[in-house]
Amino acid sequence: MNKNYTWKDLFFYASVFLFAASLPLSEFMISLSAGLLVIGCLLTGRFNEKLQRLKNQPAALLIISIFFVYVFGVFFTQNQALAMYELQKTAFILVVPLCLAIGPSISYSIFRKVLITFLAALNLASLIAIFRLIFREQFGIHEIWEILFVSHIGFSFQILLGVSILLYELYHHHSISKKLRLLLIADIFYLILFLFILKSLTGLVTFAVLLVVHLFFVIWKIRIRKWRIFALTMIPVLIFGGFFYLGSCIYRFYDTEQIDPAKLPERTQNGNIYLHDLEDKTLENGHYTGLFICEKELKKSWEQRSSLGYNQNAPNGFPVSASLVRYLTSKGLTKDSAGMSKLLPDDIRFIEKGIANHIYTQRFFSLYPRIYQTIWELDVYFKTGDPNLKSLAQRIEFVKAARTIISEHPLFGVGTGNWKQEFIDAYQKNQSKLDPQHYGSSHNQYLNYLVKFGILGFLWIIFAWTYPLFLTNKHRYYPAVMLLLILGIANFSDSNLEAHMGISFFIFFYSVFLFSETQQPELKQ
Repeated sequence: MNKNYTWKDLFFYASVFLFAASLPLSEFMISLSAGLLVIGCLLTGRFNEKLQRLKNQPAALLIISIFFVYVFGVFFTQNQALAMYELQKTAFILVVPLCLAIGPSISYSIFRKVLITFLAALNLASLIAIFRLIFREQFGIHEIWEILFVSHIGFSFQILLGVSILLYELYHHHSISKKLRLLLIADIFYLILFLFILKSLTGLVTFAVLLVVHLFFVIWKIRIRKWRIFALTMIPVLIFGGFFYLGSCIYRFYDTEQIDPAKLPERTQNGNIYLHDLEDKTLENGHYTGLFICEKELKKSWEQRSSLGYNQNAPNGFPVSASLVRYLTSKGLTKDSAGMSKLLPDDIRFIEKGIANHIYTQRFFSLYPRIYQTIWELDVYFKTGDPNLKSLAQRIEFVKAARTIISEHPLFGVGTGNWKQEFIDAYQKNQSKLDPQHYGSSHNQYLNYLVKFGILGFLWIIFAWTYPLFLTNKHRYYPAVMLLLILGIANFSDSNLEAHMGISFFIFFYSVFLFSETQQPELKQ
């Protein structure tokens, strides 16, 4: 740091560094960092100068105006408590860009250190996560995203931004040593590998879309004709390869055993009657769940091998009995004492944790179980109409409800705090089978904007998010563009800009990119 900085300046910069380091590691520290950022900005004083700087920062004013759209929506709100909560969630939109726009200026040297701090924290968080994954039994980890300290969806976005920063370093800084260049390349591949280990579908889909976009830009840069043709052929190959893999997963799911109802056995080996529910078309690994069930034998055999009650709930909220039936079905076993006898002690422990299919236990590092789970959820939803406790199926119900609300309030929306009651009314109008405790917003940021603020508010917010990139001439700065693209794509599947991790990550880096020196002063021209 420059020795001319006062302790007040250093306090402000320390809060910026702490914010960058906290994003991959701690949600609590993010909130603390935001508070320290405000204090640092106030401590540095010179408020008349700061006010003048703000007037000359139309990009900052545009972003801050998004917060005031939420404030304006409060005037149309009946549920004031919920409206205040919404303002509290989106306060980052007001606080962070304001502090970074009018606080002590962030020079190129400090900006580079902020990026290095973030990348170091990101790699540290991923290494800790891998350690926790390896020793998941000791840590009591049941789901892959439990290895992280922050939201797995938010962390996947941080990985994508980290990869973008590293790519920019490789492409624009030719003077870096060969060893450092190899280290950066290795880190890029490591972070992408970790993204696949994490198995966040939102992150992976965003990565896939960005990969195709990058290929088009790479092709545009290629001057040698034969290499350009080769690159052009790679795009359809990659796209076809992705769809082929997805298609093979779907085919494997529906590759069912052939059942002749007349030949189904009526009794178990012990002489008890089987239940064969031919109306139940749900599947596990190609086997029908409703066949070969003898609950009398199943309950007795289970309680002989487990201290967890047959009708108790597992950690995932589903009854043990439901997980047991699905697990036996997935292994092609009958749901009776004979099938139970073929389960190993490890199988019993998996079922006690709520794991309902043996493929989830055998392929912890594979993407296939995550895809299989999504196919299974949609299969059950379309066959039964029941979306409860099924992530993607519930989101379909959320979108249907959002469309109902938007059709009734197209121009100005329902206001900042009325959305919850409006969604409840929409679920009832749609006669949704979703349980009331699972009612939620659309999990789509664009639909959420349309619900709350209508078409007019939506258009203004999109303009206020994107135009500052051009006002500050940062549309030429690759990581800033990538950040906007990452969230722009991911917002179709989640309301990231109204969630703590999503908005804090985006608004911090977007503000840092917009209001810092992102290029060496002598190289700006």
